[in-house]
Amino acid sequence: MSDSNRVEEHMLMEIHDDFETLELDDGSKWSVEPGDNPTICTWIPTATIRVELVAPGSVWPYKLTNIGEDVSVRAMKI
Repeated sequence: MSDSNRVEEHMLMEIHDDFETLELDDGSKWSVEPGDNPTICTWIPTATIRVELVAPGSVWPYKLTNIGEDVSVRAMKI
């Protein structure tokens, strides 16, 4: 994701067994803020995820939103 394009949508491909890491259809991997781990436990592969850069320079600069559930988590790209 480039800084000039701050919103993208992707398909969720995998939630890793640790429930801390997501992988999207573009191959990107994301670490989810630990307090949000219970939220992603309900997400399923093929869900549409909106990726937004909301806090550049912070530890968790991105917001990942499950469009179908209208639920968001904070994350960093890894």
